[in-house]
Amino acid sequence: MISQFLLATSVREEFLSHFQAWTNYLEEHIGRLLWNICVILAILAAAKILLGIFSKCTDRLMKSPRYHQSERQGKRVDTMMTLVRSVARYAIYCVAVLMIFSQLGFGSVLQNLLVTAGIGSIAIGFGAQSLVKDVVTGLFMMFENQFAVGDYIKTDDIEGTVEATAMRVTYVRVFTGQQVIIPNGLITRVTNYSRGQALAVVIISTPYEEDTRRLIGVIQQAAEEYADAHADLVEEKPQVQGIVEFAASSVNIRLVCKTKPMAYWEVERGLRLAVKERFDQLGIAFPYPHLVAVQDSPSDSTSFQKAPETYPEH
Repeated sequence: MISQFLLATSVREEFLSHFQAWTNYLEEHIGRLLWNICVILAILAAAKILLGIFSKCTDRLMKSPRYHQSERQGKRVDTMMTLVRSVARYAIYCVAVLMIFSQLGFGSVLQNLLVTAGIGSIAIGFGAQSLVKDVVTGLFMMFENQFAVGDYIKTDDIEGTVEATAMRVTYVRVFTGQQVIIPNGLITRVTNYSRGQALAVVIISTPYEEDTRRLIGVIQQAAEEYADAHADLVEEKPQVQGIVEFAASSVNIRLVCKTKPMAYWEVERGLRLAVKERFDQLGIAFPYPHLVAVQDSPSDSTSFQKAPETYPEH
């Protein structure tokens, strides 16, 4: 019992000793501590101001008509500005954190750590291999100009419009409205639908009973009328390539048309509607799978008359 009392007294005295030392330290260095707090707040405020300046400058360049004289130039500038904004954000955050640690008295510790281990080994030590991969891949995609902000791309199972490119990730808005954030290191194959001409392909099913050569002419005429009315979407004159398949209940004819970038979906829908309306005008029916049931007429049944029974005479 006495030993427990002595142990509690010792712990209390040690705690009071440390607490008194801490209060003495605060009394002696209260001015420096307040100054460090003010410096840290100033560092955070300066970082926020710098981020705002970079954001406004990049927004101004992204909205400037001078750098958007063509669609391709505008997309390139927007992509570069989003990357610059991302790099500036990471750089400002990194410098601010280092300055705050320096004010807290960890400057010499960080310096020794950087000198002895090196920045690269620190990154690997913290398991940042994927981060380095994302950053390096993003830089290569930027310099190779694989895609730009505003392009419609497909990578793996993600398909949508590029909204922004950063050092580590790419932001893609899919058709249904969701935003998908893709790490740059996972982008291995990209299909860019916004570069170069596109080809609208329409397969038209026609009945076996109709004159196929006549139907080819009807389809060609309907497609040309659509192209003349939508010259802003079509690059070249539509062309009926001919029969591509003898299906179970239809003769399939292929119609192709070169279109402007990102316009082939609209052109395909327009060509289908134009052909459908022309077929309706001419009374041409589209084939569809159907069954014809044939019922045989009942055969005439032959009736036999029963002969009278005879009995032998006794």
